Amino acid sequence: MTFEQFAIVGILSAMLLVYASERFRVEMVAMAGLAAAFLLGVVPPSNLFAGFSSPAVITVIEILLIVASLAQTRTIDNFARRLVGRSQNETVILAALCGTAALTSVFMNNVGALALVFPVALSVCARLDIPPARVLMPLSFATLLGGLCSLTGTPANLIVNEWKISETGAGFGYFELARIGAPVAIVGLAWIVLAAPRTFRSARQATPAHFDAGPADFVVELVVPDQSDFVGRALADVESAADCHIHGIFRHGAHVFARRSDIVVASGDRLLAEGDYGRFLQLADEGGFAPLVDSDESDGFEAVVMPDSLLLGSRVEDVEAFADHGVRVVGLASRRRRIEGRFADLKIGMGDVLILAGAGDALRQAVADCGLLALSSRRPRRRRSSAGPGLAIFGLGILVSALGIAPPELAFGAVVLALALTRALDLRTAVQDLNWPIVILLGCMIPLGMAVEDSGAARVIANWIAEQLPSNGPVVVSALVLCIAVAMTPFIDNVSTAIVLSPIAAGIASRTGVPVEPLLMAVAVGASLDFLTPFGHHNNAVVMGAAGYRFVDFPRFGGPLLLVCLLVGIAALAVMSLI
Repeated sequence: MTFEQFAIVGILSAMLLVYASERFRVEMVAMAGLAAAFLLGVVPPSNLFAGFSSPAVITVIEILLIVASLAQTRTIDNFARRLVGRSQNETVILAALCGTAALTSVFMNNVGALALVFPVALSVCARLDIPPARVLMPLSFATLLGGLCSLTGTPANLIVNEWKISETGAGFGYFELARIGAPVAIVGLAWIVLAAPRTFRSARQATPAHFDAGPADFVVELVVPDQSDFVGRALADVESAADCHIHGIFRHGAHVFARRSDIVVASGDRLLAEGDYGRFLQLADEGGFAPLVDSDESDGFEAVVMPDSLLLGSRVEDVEAFADHGVRVVGLASRRRRIEGRFADLKIGMGDVLILAGAGDALRQAVADCGLLALSSRRPRRRRSSAGPGLAIFGLGILVSALGIAPPELAFGAVVLALALTRALDLRTAVQDLNWPIVILLGCMIPLGMAVEDSGAARVIANWIAEQLPSNGPVVVSALVLCIAVAMTPFIDNVSTAIVLSPIAAGIASRTGVPVEPLLMAVAVGASLDFLTPFGHHNNAVVMGAAGYRFVDFPRFGGPLLLVCLLVGIAALAVMSLI
């Protein structure tokens, strides 16, 4: 091996070890690795920033922006309301939630899909008194399985597609990965629904369930101004107009004790209300209530309280870290049955979702300092009347890409432009809240993957692997590549696995004479089958904190699922080789 080959293999090996240690942020490790490769002459200056102009990175950014637009609607929340109303069976609920998560992940990336379904799942669990541990890990795994079926299901698929273009001159069709991914996803989802109730049978509800709130309902304090149309109206009328439940009313600092039917709202009253935060914002805009957020504050964003958060047990008004940053809690989705007292006296518990208001940088710092998990920077917005136009535009973009009329980066770029022009997407806010770590990770890792190919390291490794094979048959070779990808992805993220293995898979195809398509598909599928650890994929880390899983819970539930998916994947690759 030459110096360049030793250098790139050494850099990637060191990065793998650092990734596995979890001591540093993944994007920092990627930047350090790229810098080292540049200083050693492995990555030339012309390729140093090539990753950020890659179609894969551009498409990921576009999908994240589209997710930000769709997150402003209550489409999935409304589905959850209907779901809870029609069935109380835990298995049916689990199947519906996992099916929704997987289907959403087909068209978005799996991180965005979890961000949309995660708060709904928490709320459904609370309402039906289902321990979150029985739902959240299956939900995470469902998003990973759904991401196997399309180009945009996960960034790893886009990376693999770029290598397909470089090797054959043409990329995969939008749903072509489903030839392998769909059978794996369908069988995997069926196994999840059947096995999860048994695996997590002993899981207990950490906190009492929410008393009667629908999905994504928040408790807020509403102040009735002098000019409000609600002044002089019965409490029941206010509840009907605001589509909420009022837990208490405070007048001149004292709780109003009277029969609910006798209470008449007066100017200056403070209402402890629970309902749709977007509806509260609309009524505040119309003058029914005082503004929830000051003009110099952002609309706030949602953050879930993790098990190790400093806020556990604190009252809303007693959080010094928020006060230090100028951040306020303006909404609380609580998991407790009883909501009483003043809003400031409400205690924060694990799994609660907070709506925070303040300056953007201060919000992010407060979330980090307090051990909260931002739900993909999903900001509660003034609710749009319909999600139809946005979904229609997105669907048209998918159709254009699926039919091959335009490549994904152009099709979804047009979707972003259309959403911005129709005011369905606030570009300034969406770009500010973009998941930049994944963008930086992709931009830095792609030049390293190019270096594996350009240095000849991919060819050397591919030749060595080919020499160890008992057969050069397409099924054996594809199965080996699939197993290598599955073995790598628990220790590094699926994007890095795809970037490192794609050139090696292309080299193995050249060495053995096996078509490159099934090998690259094997890389894409194997890179996303990360069911053994909480740190190989962001979604697993999210649910570990929210549900309080232990490390051993992942291999206990994910190990058998991984075996099932491997067998189905190998069978699908075998069928593909015969067609």
